[in-house]
Amino acid sequence: MKKLLFAILFCISAFLSFSQDIQFTSGREKHEGKPQLFAGASQRNSTSSAFVEDIINFQLKQQVEISVTSGFKFKGTVSSVSSDAPGLTTVTIQSSETKGLLLSVSRLILADKTVLYRGIITSTKHSDMLMLEQDPVTGLYNWNKKQVSHMLSD
Repeated sequence: MKKLLFAILFCISAFLSFSQDIQFTSGREKHEGKPQLFAGASQRNSTSSAFVEDIINFQLKQQVEISVTSGFKFKGTVSSVSSDAPGLTTVTIQSSETKGLLLSVSRLILADKTVLYRGIITSTKHSDMLMLEQDPVTGLYNWNKKQVSHMLSD
């Protein structure tokens, strides 16, 4: 009986001491300390649907150089071309200059023949990213600069 009581007390004390060691680091804390890749870029950079269509037509393992915005060129290799659903095509390009930097662009053709584009340029080593979004007023597409930490929920 004494051994059982001793074992229970030992387990309880071990459990209490280890349970206090866990520290939670928020996504904001993780990403805020990283350097910015697009520090010199403006918050909004316009692009054309022809630019996106050019990317959609790239072939797997193709070496590409794309002028994403004025002053920012993306050089890399097409690492993925997929059509996961009817009307959806996604092309992913991995940078040959910046380790961990990816450009991914998707085109979705809806049943009513409306074409939507989505895109992202992000890096595992940087705190900012660019997202291709459609302006709700003008209908034009822009690369919008965002902070990764603001896109993740804790």
